[in-house]
Amino acid sequence: MTVADEDLRDLVHRSCLFLDDCDWDSYLDLYSDDFTYRIAAFSPELRKDMVWLEQDRPGLTNLFGNLENHVTLQGRFLRHANVALIERDDSHNNAQVTTTFFVIYTNLDGVSEMFAAGRYNDTIDMSGNRPLLRTREVRLDTRDLGGGTHFPI
Repeated sequence: MTVADEDLRDLVHRSCLFLDDCDWDSYLDLYSDDFTYRIAAFSPELRKDMVWLEQDRPGLTNLFGNLENHVTLQGRFLRHANVALIERDDSHNNAQVTTTFFVIYTNLDGVSEMFAAGRYNDTIDMSGNRPLLRTREVRLDTRDLGGGTHFPI
């Protein structure tokens, strides 16, 4: 199958929409079986990365299945993503996609505020009948997310 750049952009945007809607099954369906997911931010004070979440498919599946047991922020998250760069490696049937994003949180009173900003650094597998995320590293500029955020950004 030939994968167009628009297919890659569509994959990234779908991932954001599924997260916005807390549609965990559809979100996981965008990933390959061997995917890895990581959220990290660089700490200038520590002079190293802080890793806030690192999971594979069984780990995220377990996390999504247990969200009801966690204290989570009540309200809605809305992600805005801009695919900034697509670097294809057709000889290995993958692409590196860099996306800038920000997340807006709206509480139950209807008050919206900036929640997080950063980049998705994705590796997309293009070897099958549709493109799938193989890895996603979320590189945050935001370093204070507060409590109640036990899910992917």
